[in-house]
Amino acid sequence: MRLTACPLDCYDACAVVVERESLKMTGAPNHPFTRGSLCTHLYRHYREAERIQKPRVDGKEVSMEEALEAVAEAIEKAGPEKFLLYRGSGNVGFMQSVTERFVAEYGAWTTEGSLCDGAGQAGIEAGRGKNLLLPIESIEEAEAIVVWGRNVSVTDPHMMRLLEEKTLIVIDPVRTKVARMADLFLQIRPRSDFYLAVLLSRFMYMEDMEDAKFLEERCEDADWYYDFLRTFRVVVSLHKCGITLDDLGDLLYQLQHKKTVFLVGTGVQKYTIGDQVLHAIDGLAAVMGFWGRPGVGVQFLGDSMAGFQNPIDHSPKRVAKPDAPFGRFTTVLVQGANPLAQMPGLSKVEKEMEKVENLIYFGLYENETSAKARIVLPAKDFLEKEDLRLSYGHPWVQPMPKVKEASFGISEYELTKFLFGRFRLDGLREEREYIEAMTSQCIQEGDWLKSPAYESFPYEESFDTDSGNFEFLEEFEDDFDDEEPGLWLITPKSPRSLNSQFRRESHVRLHPCHGFRDGERVRVVSDHGSVELPVEVTDAVREDCVLIYAGTPGVNYLTPPIKSLMGKSACYQEVKVTLEKIA
Repeated sequence: MRLTACPLDCYDACAVVVERESLKMTGAPNHPFTRGSLCTHLYRHYREAERIQKPRVDGKEVSMEEALEAVAEAIEKAGPEKFLLYRGSGNVGFMQSVTERFVAEYGAWTTEGSLCDGAGQAGIEAGRGKNLLLPIESIEEAEAIVVWGRNVSVTDPHMMRLLEEKTLIVIDPVRTKVARMADLFLQIRPRSDFYLAVLLSRFMYMEDMEDAKFLEERCEDADWYYDFLRTFRVVVSLHKCGITLDDLGDLLYQLQHKKTVFLVGTGVQKYTIGDQVLHAIDGLAAVMGFWGRPGVGVQFLGDSMAGFQNPIDHSPKRVAKPDAPFGRFTTVLVQGANPLAQMPGLSKVEKEMEKVENLIYFGLYENETSAKARIVLPAKDFLEKEDLRLSYGHPWVQPMPKVKEASFGISEYELTKFLFGRFRLDGLREEREYIEAMTSQCIQEGDWLKSPAYESFPYEESFDTDSGNFEFLEEFEDDFDDEEPGLWLITPKSPRSLNSQFRRESHVRLHPCHGFRDGERVRVVSDHGSVELPVEVTDAVREDCVLIYAGTPGVNYLTPPIKSLMGKSACYQEVKVTLEKIA
């Protein structure tokens, strides 16, 4: 038996026990958080997915040696100024990033920003300084939990047990499984989370529910912030949220005199103003005095590298990931990603990719990007190489030892080592040295390792800002017309797929009010493109919304090719759509 960790892009980062002979995987029962259970992505879908086994060059199967030489020649032809590494996060072991070391040494280009959480991260850092993870024990001690734009049963199912025997409030445009369990469910309009956070903060003052001592001692310019809150008219803000004053009163009542944790998901920040949304939610927690003590705080996706000195250098030459200008480059290496399905503004992405002379795909599975690639390199999976698993959902750091020998494929480190040798570069350390450089920084707690950034009560003494205090949002910038005609597009994570991996969805979910029947085909149209999909009718979606799960083929023809104001993050939901019935 070997102990390892799930490599998939998810909050939970499950600890896994693998039987050496059968390779049967079960959860490690003594893990402090995941406690012996695994999600279906790993124990079922991961096994079912058919891997790429043979390298290809120009559509022909070749040996690994031939494929690697083709990769080197393509990079050499491009030169540092015309070579881009585009790296994804479908598998999030630390050593996935070692290819960045070659790019830095070669002087080529990489990406920055995120398709997922960059805007939220930027907003958190603006108020707190660092994005420290709220520990699980703080969530356990909460008396009320607000699940805000986060479908916990799908995104981090191990969190479900922590919702029991607490006042549960859910804020979401979709009536999720968790919403059906809630003591209070507010089905707000998309893109209104900022206005709700501002309203709640203002009413905390109006109802004498603010923590005056915390505001005076731990916050910067709190009096000014109250004046800022008063610039948002109550009636207008309620309308933007799609709720009533009574709804707001019910929410305030549920929060009264309770230690509260806010579990915030990426859905609230898939907009140009995403950073301001998280900053406003953090500001709400500050008004309530909910930082630095047990049972309170805000949990978003934590910065898994917080507290670490990264031993892997990254290139300073970077382009933004959400709108990467592929056409600028002769050679693009796509690692563990599927930009020809996952990136917003897909029509523009396709046109950019057509200009790339040498598209190289390095990954586990066939997808839209591998189908267009000139060179395809099969990767090793997490059981076939050494790695280290960090988490953005809990503080535990887990070594991932090699469990079996690979019969095909190449690891990220092996590719990097080949390229260092081929280009006669110096400075690459041994693989074990990089992993040990990380684990040596961790906190040892029994049999487990913890992130060096772990704090029992984050921000108990001070925030990581220049002032040492929480710093409120100072201005609000937004020029999107949310009253323009059309239906809001919502793109949450699917329970059956992970981004564009595994069992991808194929339907558009619509409210019954639109008059469609299950199975009817519709054309969904935005200013950026269109997609035809069969309908699934559900009253879980608001009447003014269209739900298409992330990873559904073609959904990103609808999404805008833009990035957030801060954080260089994708804005998948900054769009409205219309419906056309297909005869």
